[in-house]
Amino acid sequence: MIKQILLIDDDPIVNFIHTKVVQHNFPGISVKLFTNGLQALEHIRNHPTYCYLIFLDLNMPIMDGWAFLDAISSEEKETNLQIHIVTSSLDPSDKMRAKSNVNVVSYMVKPLKSSDLDPLIFTE
Repeated sequence: MIKQILLIDDDPIVNFIHTKVVQHNFPGISVKLFTNGLQALEHIRNHPTYCYLIFLDLNMPIMDGWAFLDAISSEEKETNLQIHIVTSSLDPSDKMRAKSNVNVVSYMVKPLKSSDLDPLIFTE
């Protein structure tokens, strides 16, 4: 199975930093950047057999992180997803809402650090 890491965030500086951190922790795994949830959702729909490690921002144009989570939850196909929220939001209600979503594994505050990823295992 093909493994792929998806960084879904509309901020180019954050994407640059997160790409470096993710590539350091998961060398050799393809990293794809998307600036909104709709682009990422279409990619997943076009490659449903891939195994995805997803780092998802909540506040983005076109399709935000919440809409992405709703859309991915309503998909009929079984897709291997491990979704981690990565946001600047410190709002406790956002954290609670994220934790209540069965597809969300963790909630992290930007920017990602290598130590944030150390405990993560990306398996099929």
